[in-house]
Amino acid sequence: MLNINDSGKIWLRGSVRPEYGVRVGDNYFVVGEGDSQSTIYSIYENHLFVVLHYSEKKRIYRRFSLDLIPKSKGTLFNGFNETKHADIKAITYQDDGVEEHVGGEKDCFLDKNGEVDPIKIIELAGWG
Repeated sequence: MLNINDSGKIWLRGSVRPEYGVRVGDNYFVVGEGDSQSTIYSIYENHLFVVLHYSEKKRIYRRFSLDLIPKSKGTLFNGFNETKHADIKAITYQDDGVEEHVGGEKDCFLDKNGEVDPIKIIELAGWG
C-alpha cells in the first residue's frame, strides 16, 4: 500500500516561487495549495486526494492518478525531511488527467476517524 512519504516545497522551473508538494513512493505531486487555510491528503485505491479549505468557505478537491507521468522539472526546495535534496520531475495540479471539483464548506466529508472520506468525495464530484 502506498503512503504519503514526505512533504515540502518544490521549485518548478520557470516559477516565481516554490509550491507545496508531497512525495508518494518515487513520484512528486505539486498540489496547488496557495492560500489554503488547511490541506488534507489521502491515498485511496490508485489516487492521491487533496482537499484544500479556503477562508471564504470554499473547498477544492483534487484527485491525482498515481499512474500519471511526471513532466514538470523542478528542485526540492525546503521541507522534505525524509528525502534527499534533488532535481526532480513532478506531476502538477495543472496537468492533464488531474481532476478538480469546487465545493462549499458543508461539502467536507469525514469518516468515523475524522479523516476525509474519498468515497463521498468521488460521489460529490461525480468521479465514479
